[in-house]
Amino acid sequence: MNREVKGLFVGLCTKDIVYYTDEYPAHNHKSKTEEFATYIGGPATNAAITYAALGGNATIATCLGNTDEASAMITQLNRAGINVLNYSADDILPNMASIFVSTDGKRTIVSGQHTFSVNQKHDLGTYDFVLFDCNQQEISLDILLESEGKTVVLDAGSFKPNIERFLDKADIVIASEDFVDGKGNTIFAMNCEAQHKAVTRGEKPILYNGTEIPVEQVAAVDTLGAGDVFHGAFCYAYFAEEKTCEDALRFASKVAGESIKYRGPKEWINHWR
Repeated sequence: MNREVKGLFVGLCTKDIVYYTDEYPAHNHKSKTEEFATYIGGPATNAAITYAALGGNATIATCLGNTDEASAMITQLNRAGINVLNYSADDILPNMASIFVSTDGKRTIVSGQHTFSVNQKHDLGTYDFVLFDCNQQEISLDILLESEGKTVVLDAGSFKPNIERFLDKADIVIASEDFVDGKGNTIFAMNCEAQHKAVTRGEKPILYNGTEIPVEQVAAVDTLGAGDVFHGAFCYAYFAEEKTCEDALRFASKVAGESIKYRGPKEWINHWR
């Protein structure tokens, strides 16, 4: 299309410390590994990075605080082509996570999350769509209220507080198979009027509006961030390339499958054709 499509990605931005090991620490025990790395992560942030890597105009709205660590993260994101709206000047560390990845690509995450005070107004005038990961609700609930007239995409990874408010506004919901309410209902049985609803199920076919979309079988090296990559790739295909929702889901599955072939949530970018 001729016009640049601007996406706003609202939610977590974290500093991730990743350890590749099958030996998880026991109580009063030290585990060692020579294989570890640091990344900038978080569901909305990884989706924004994916959207930008594929050629889109991405902005992340989050709370990072006002520390040297936050400044370094913003600089790194800017270098990746991401605009950053940091809504908090609190003198506290950004959110952080410790992640253990086993040799079969599975991961265990310990996530440290603050509730920040917010010192900035929202302006959604220039954005074409808004993706929410339903975290960082000190800003996301207010931005949600101002999203009228924008296409709202929901990353429904797990059932969170206030999720009904997000579902009420959503035009597109992409949920994981873990996203079920207290009665065990999936997104298809919940009170949600979104036009497009899909459920990703790992290596199993994607469920979309009563149909199944096959998923390419890939040997997983590291599944960290694969769902986030899926959401960012979907947004690029659906909004920037104007694919149908079903075709955008197929494209997103292909990109997410590529991402799990490598360690870390971003190495796939160096190999994508």
